[in-house]
Amino acid sequence: MPNESPEVAVFLEEHEHQLLAATHAAVSRAHLDQYDAAGAEATDERLKALLEVVIECCRCHHLDAAVSYGGSLAAQRQSGGYPLAEVQTVINVLEESIWRAIMADIAPEAQGYALGLVSTVLGAVKDSLACGYLAEISAHPMGTLRVESLFSGTERPIGDD
Repeated sequence: MPNESPEVAVFLEEHEHQLLAATHAAVSRAHLDQYDAAGAEATDERLKALLEVVIECCRCHHLDAAVSYGGSLAAQRQSGGYPLAEVQTVINVLEESIWRAIMADIAPEAQGYALGLVSTVLGAVKDSLACGYLAEISAHPMGTLRVESLFSGTERPIGDD
């Protein structure tokens, strides 16, 4: 049903203020260290940028902008010291806000399509984000955990009976 995608984009545009307010409130309640430190204004700008990507992708029915955004988001947030879990949480919170609005204000027969479209877009963002984080980690591998120091001071090694 590609002809329904512009309607989802219009719905999101019409509910933008409500979606951003609900998402901001939930992000604030989550007490995410890096987002709290960045401040309300920066968080609002970031949420608006993410919502704009969702709207664009819903309008044009292409995921290019979502994949590109997720990759650039990974580079920006990782270089800023943001844990992947915090960034994923913010995306999930926006998705939940959108889901709630769709369930409240879209006819039941159109909800499945709208939810699927939004989830596909945000899924592409999250996938690209995670791949970006993992690629950076792989480029700079971490050393292995040195567990022998956890056992110093024992009388005899385990299995030495």
